[in-house]
Amino acid sequence: MFTLVLIDDDIPVQPTDFRDDYRVQLKRQIESKYVDRVIPNAGLCIAFYDFANIKDAIVYPGDGKLACGEAYFKVEFNLVVFRPIVDEWLVGSLSSSTEKGLSLSLGFFQEVEIPSSNLRTPYTFDALQQMWVWQYRNADTMEHINFFYEKDELVRFRVMSVDFPEATGPEANKRETPMKIVGAVDRDGLGCVSWWPENE
Repeated sequence: MFTLVLIDDDIPVQPTDFRDDYRVQLKRQIESKYVDRVIPNAGLCIAFYDFANIKDAIVYPGDGKLACGEAYFKVEFNLVVFRPIVDEWLVGSLSSSTEKGLSLSLGFFQEVEIPSSNLRTPYTFDALQQMWVWQYRNADTMEHINFFYEKDELVRFRVMSVDFPEATGPEANKRETPMKIVGAVDRDGLGCVSWWPENE
């Protein structure tokens, strides 16, 4: 679920911060730039981990307007990123249901989609309650039981893919999320956590 990613970047330190420990300033700049942001094809940055290499800084002359004589350090550093692997099982909270499927939240990450085609069969959509239903049938008694995907329920799902949609223009960039998880609840043990007692 979480992994380390090595990043190589030029990180500025302002002249007013030269008197302080430059490593503290570099860490602060890195956290401001990367934490809580999606790194394309890598994942959601959760935290700064450590420095791998810090090279000598290059100080550029300032003009007193746009540039103020910042020192740019070429830095290699590790970040903790969230990027689950395919077939990993996770638990999220059901935030909404539509005819297209389920939307889940992991708390720190909101973009989890379960398409209707990835639900446990047989299933149906209750348009009146805006809720998906797993229509379970007991093979021994032939009894039918409806299990509802209720809002805010904890849902266990498996990861089908982690996508990084590419924006095709300014408008597309507003609509698309930079990272999306597509999941499925099509196996025993998956679906609402309350359906599966822990002792079974």
